[in-house]
Order: sequence, then structure tokens, then C-alpha cells
Amino acid sequence: MKPIKGILFDLDGVFYVGKQLLPGGNETLAWLREQGIRYQFLTNNTTSSRNALVAKLQGLGLDIHENELLSANYAGVLKLQKMGLQRCRLILAEAAQADYPPSTNDDPQAIVVGDIGNAWDYDLLNELMTQLLDGAELIALHKGRYFQTEAGLQLDSGAFVAALEHATSKKAHVVGKPTAAFFEMGSTLLNIATDELLMVGDDLVNDIKGAQAVGCHAVLVQTGKYRKNLVDKSAIVPDGIIPSVAALPKYLTTLTPT
Repeated sequence: MKPIKGILFDLDGVFYVGKQLLPGGNETLAWLREQGIRYQFLTNNTTSSRNALVAKLQGLGLDIHENELLSANYAGVLKLQKMGLQRCRLILAEAAQADYPPSTNDDPQAIVVGDIGNAWDYDLLNELMTQLLDGAELIALHKGRYFQTEAGLQLDSGAFVAALEHATSKKAHVVGKPTAAFFEMGSTLLNIATDELLMVGDDLVNDIKGAQAVGCHAVLVQTGKYRKNLVDKSAIVPDGIIPSVAALPKYLTTLTPT
């Protein structure tokens, strides 16, 4: 493998869970800065604007700045601009809508789906299905299956995206992890080739498989949504497994470039 020049980090489950910062994250970031190793945070968070998410994380005590963060929510804004779509129905938390055009329920060109918690119900899914069948595009900010909360695993918005795809036979435009384009955005922001990047995450599909598909070295942390039984039965094999993000400096020092 090539020498590692940069790190891509997942956030939720790696640096924090719920409202609790996990130990060792800030120390790892400080060590990377001392070593001259650049890093970027890649998150599938869809509940906040980028500015609000950074403010929340800083409030938890994480040493993070807005220019270090690429979120699936902001990637959705860029996707709509690229597709030239302005009349959109936003299935997003109110706090996540700040960077988007105003939401409309009337004949939308696109339906943007993120996390809305317990607001999902049959009537909403049926309305969205009808609008998709009438021609609206489906923009999924990600297709995560579940995420870790303080109360345990919780169903994520990807399950509802999959239901809409199945009902309409229409494929969603997915912008967050594990799409190659999202990891490549991170690579571009760091100006480092993907095969010189290491991804650190707690999700086998979104973080590990997605990163490996574009040539990144991918390391799984045993925090957040990590479950040993899921790893043991999965065909996805991380390049490394570490107890937590606090162990990343030690792991990096063991790598031997070829």
C-alpha cells in the first residue's frame, strides 16, 4: 500500500454518540496535525445544516471547523444544482433545510429524502410514491440502514428510500456514503489521491465498503454501530479494526508502505 497522507473520518459513532463525546478523538486530531497528516470529516448527517452541525459538535467539545466537514445534507444541495432542479419537496428536518430552495408539496420536480425521525408514516410514503410515479426525481441523501443512538440501534432513512424505490421501480439518486462521488469529494477537498487516504468509520457498508470501492484503506472502529456478530458474518473485510478512534495513531505507526 502507498503511504497514508490523509484521513477521512465518519463522525457519529466514531467521535460521538448522541450527546456524548467519545474519549480520545481530540487527542487523535491533535496528533495528526503534529504529524502533518490532513483530514476531512465525511458524515451522512441529514438533520442539520453544515453550520449548525459544526456548532453542535463544538458544543460537545469536538475540535472541528466548518471547512473540515462534508455532509450528505450539503451534498444534496450540490446535487440539485447540478441537475438543475429547483422545485423540490424536502423530506428533511426543519434545521436541515436552510441551504435548500423552499420546500413545496405542489408538483415537485424532485423529492429530497433525509432523516425525519418518527414523522414517517403510511400516508406520507403514499403521497411520495404518487409524486414519484407522476415524474418527480428521488434524491436520497444516503441509504443508511440504521444508526446508533443512546437507546440502541434505530432504523435509518435508507429503509424508506428502499421502500419508495420498490414501490415505484424508480432508482434514487444517492449523494452520501457509500457512493463513490461522496468519497471522491473528500479526496478532492484534501487534494490527496484516494489510494493515499485512510477511512475511519463504524459502518461496514457506508464507511468500509464505500471507501474500499474507491481505493481507500478502510479501518473499522469498535464503537457506535459496531456489532461483532455483524462483522463476523459479513463478506466485507476491513483493512483494519481498532477499538476506537483513540487507537488510530498507534495503528498508523504499524503500517508499512510498499
